[in-house]
Amino acid sequence: MTIQAYQTLYESSIAYGMRKALQAEQSKAEMLIKITNIEEECSDLEEIVDDLKKRINRMLREEEKDKIQSKERHEEEIASLSNDNNNFMI
Repeated sequence: MTIQAYQTLYESSIAYGMRKALQAEQSKAEMLIKITNIEEECSDLEEIVDDLKKRINRMLREEEKDKIQSKERHEEEIASLSNDNNNFMI
């Protein structure tokens, strides 16, 4: 009877070990899938960041270009008004 109890205990422990091994395999597979998904999401977000940086740089260049054009127009207008003023005074 003692041998029977030990044999039952042994079989039960083997079954427990197998269940834990299968759970570990399944957990590992789920983690690998999760890692892959997170890496893909990270890659997508990096692309979005790059696109936004490009847009920001483009907008800054356009703003600088508009600022320069506005300054040139202002200087031309000042020169024109100054010239008109000098002609009026003469």
